Amino acid sequence: MAPPSEKMSGVRVPFWLSRLGDARERRRAIGWLAALALGGFGLTMLFLTATGQGTDRWFFILVVWLALIFIPLWLVTAAFETLGPALRVRMARNLAGRLDRYGSLPGTAVLVEDLFAKQVVMPRITTPPQAYKVREAAVALVVLANRQPPALETLHEVVGRCLGGVEAWARDLGGWAAAAADPENIQARWGTVRALAALAALSKTLVAVYEDRSGRVWPDLDGRSLHAFLDAALDHCDELALRVEVTPWEEPALGLAADPEAATHLRHTWQRYVDAPQPAPAALQAFLGVVLPGLTV
Repeated sequence: MAPPSEKMSGVRVPFWLSRLGDARERRRAIGWLAALALGGFGLTMLFLTATGQGTDRWFFILVVWLALIFIPLWLVTAAFETLGPALRVRMARNLAGRLDRYGSLPGTAVLVEDLFAKQVVMPRITTPPQAYKVREAAVALVVLANRQPPALETLHEVVGRCLGGVEAWARDLGGWAAAAADPENIQARWGTVRALAALAALSKTLVAVYEDRSGRVWPDLDGRSLHAFLDAALDHCDELALRVEVTPWEEPALGLAADPEAATHLRHTWQRYVDAPQPAPAALQAFLGVVLPGLTV
């Protein structure tokens, strides 16, 4: 039987192509294509000059590089706006049920993003950058959990820490948001609510990964469905963001043995990561170091 890395190697090329479904990745790819075309044109002109063949045909050469190389590749890249998501869905379907489906970064990324799309509804106050960071952090955490066997137990601990942060943050944020309801503080309030919503979405995504890997539903905590709790947290973020009069968090406690100081530290590192412009590798590493101390991507 082929090793997992060899069996999963066929996922890598479709995975990188599927990433072109994201507008940010398409812009990046088009930038590289433009640089390639300009670089190729420059090298061609240098070659002609060095060989004494003259440079009077520079316009024709430029048209060749644009019409025969850049424009066709640009059109192919643009087509992945619709082809990318469809390719990713098909990849997730092909990976489903395989024992080694979380054995590589591409496979993990495909499955995490598929579970996020199916199970997480981001509040209206959030924007695409928050959803992107939820997926990025979820993939990084699942990959790190695989490095510290048993992976399921490590992932269980990660979810517990994130849940502790969500519960403490939702409880504390109601009073803070009510005090920050005036127009001067509304931007700060929205930024904090977006970060809380992203942390709840991250927790829900990781719970979905845990259930997919273990083949069993996450048990209720003190009779409280974890999915219902996280959905309530996401709904509460909409209330905090869109209503003038803030309602307090009144959901029953999950009964987690969370360290208040650790939950606060997790909250602050997550807020910094969500607020940081992309790419934010240092902010992500700081958050990962809080959730999984001693491990780095």
